Amino acid sequence: MFLLSAADVGSAWTQASDVLTFAFGGDAADPPYTWYQVIARAAAVYVIGLIIVRIGKSRLIGRNTALDIILGFILGSLLSRGITGHASLSGTLVASAGLIAIHWLITALTYRSHSLGALFKGHMRPLVMDGKLLLENMRRSHISEHDLLEELRLQGVEEAQDVKSAYKERNGQISIIKKKPQIVDIAVRDGVQTVRIEMV
Repeated sequence: MFLLSAADVGSAWTQASDVLTFAFGGDAADPPYTWYQVIARAAAVYVIGLIIVRIGKSRLIGRNTALDIILGFILGSLLSRGITGHASLSGTLVASAGLIAIHWLITALTYRSHSLGALFKGHMRPLVMDGKLLLENMRRSHISEHDLLEELRLQGVEEAQDVKSAYKERNGQISIIKKKPQIVDIAVRDGVQTVRIEMV
């Protein structure tokens, strides 16, 4: 059986620490770093940060609620400090993990509580119903008629009367449901088929 003495373990730890210090410039901030140390720190922060975000089941990439935007800002600032050496690598990664854990806890609570969801994520408000602008809801959402019509055009709708419903979603985006065409009359005359439809 192969056993390591305390001295061997201590020597191996010292050698590993020397290698890591050479590659990353040490854990604690001690700039300036060489170019390869900056690259090594950036790669380490990127990989470990990605793992932390994935374990935390963060919706940071796919969602744009206030929760996710604030997390993105703070997390980006935090990780960048670890790369540039203005904070230790270990402290940066521990703080990032704690931040993701808090985000996970808050999103879990907002899933279970509608009132907490409204507090942290905001409210959905209808802006258009059956082609009619709901001016009071637009005013409360700080969306002018010009803003709304611009959003309609960006989604391929020229007039509000062609919209069945439109909503200001909790993430601030405007979702639009177009009216569906209804076939009113089908006729064949002189060998030509005509179809008359109207928007309902």
